Amino acid sequence: MTKVNIPEQFQTIDSIVQKVKQSEGVSQRQALVQVLATLNEQELTAKDKEVLSADSQLAMEKLFTIDWSSFSFQEKRHILQLLILKADKEDKIPANEQLTPDGIGYLLGDLVAKTANVKKANGQVATITDMTVGSANLLWTVQEVLGATDVEVKTTGIDVVDSQLALASVTADLLSDNQADFFLGDVVNLPAGELLPADVVIGDLPIGYYPNEAPAGFVTAFKDGKSYAHFLMIEQALNLLKEDGWAYLVVPADILSGAHHESILKLLSNKAQLKAFLTLPQSFFQKKEQQKAILVIRHSSATPKTEVMLGQYPSVKESKALEEFLQDLGDWGKLNKEKVRD
Repeated sequence: MTKVNIPEQFQTIDSIVQKVKQSEGVSQRQALVQVLATLNEQELTAKDKEVLSADSQLAMEKLFTIDWSSFSFQEKRHILQLLILKADKEDKIPANEQLTPDGIGYLLGDLVAKTANVKKANGQVATITDMTVGSANLLWTVQEVLGATDVEVKTTGIDVVDSQLALASVTADLLSDNQADFFLGDVVNLPAGELLPADVVIGDLPIGYYPNEAPAGFVTAFKDGKSYAHFLMIEQALNLLKEDGWAYLVVPADILSGAHHESILKLLSNKAQLKAFLTLPQSFFQKKEQQKAILVIRHSSATPKTEVMLGQYPSVKESKALEEFLQDLGDWGKLNKEKVRD
């Protein structure tokens, strides 16, 4: 199969986005959603012809020369990622709403593949919920990693920002055979039973204060003042998990020792089981204080209760050290799975 020239395809679609943006007087993201929806439809709908200018319609005719269905999942995802990255930059999207970089996504996806029991028998499909899905780059990256191991997944995403879900939804449509559902809402205050529990919960958690009163019974809620949203989300991840499920959350690297860390320790003592805490490479972040880690938790009742994996990913430039670290993770993951089978 011919390898797709990703930069060339990106440039083609981006040039159309720029023309639609200028012609319609909208943001880069709004233009991108429109263009991607038309690319998926492979035609201009009756509504498009009614509301879009002649210049926009003419520009989008070029989309129909793109043989999108011939691209691989990885090629499609990379093109979409470049388009979203540019939109984030042009629209000056807040840091908490920007997509999760591939470096983090691939490491998290690899960790899911090595530890969670995502390979199902008898035609069953593993379920993954991204509790802060955003534009869904992390979710699609994890799906790409699992797809390379022949694992089929059904995905769900939740977000409080409708423009984020618009991007997530249109990219889901463009990633063929993608079983995805999206929900607009506050994941912390999600009504009980709103979603079926998942085998795996993931999330690149936004950092900051929760604007509302914390739900009753949350041990991570502060007694005085507003609580941390990311603390509440860590606790809420348990409510989105099956009893034998796994949660993989991107959190501040100092979450177990920084401000109010006692709330997280209380959660890990009372309601959750810490499985791993793996600091991401410093090279992924511009400043030391921005460094993050992958926190892996399960329900306190989940088995097997193996040793906790602690460590720091070596830089991707240290290829041998990184390979050895990933092997150690693989061995630890096999230990978990072997005990489940026993």
